[in-house]
Amino acid sequence: MSIQNKVIKAMLVLATAVVLASCEGTPVRLSQSTDMTQGQRYDMSKGRTVTAEGCGFQLWLFIPIVTNQRAEIAFRKLKAQAGNGYLTDIRVQETWTYAFVGTLYCTVLEGTVYPPIQS
Repeated sequence: MSIQNKVIKAMLVLATAVVLASCEGTPVRLSQSTDMTQGQRYDMSKGRTVTAEGCGFQLWLFIPIVTNQRAEIAFRKLKAQAGNGYLTDIRVQETWTYAFVGTLYCTVLEGTVYPPIQS
């Protein structure tokens, strides 16, 4: 096998690895840390619903723009709305909308927040 063929093969392997690595999303753990809720009591009769959304765009169906971080963004927004309350029963909804030059992808998170009992 010639040097030129080896270089072409190596470039194809590298290009494939780059494309596959760019498709990886940010993992999101949909739970609160135990140290945040430890020792705290919550009023389970006064739950309220909170909703947050994170969106990204896939340009020309090939170039991702914030699509891999949309779940993480939505969860950060959801936790901010929950404040010091206990966030539970999280539901996940994925939506997409076709646009002329690409596709808009959104992750919608909805959960229930229970307020802490004031001592």
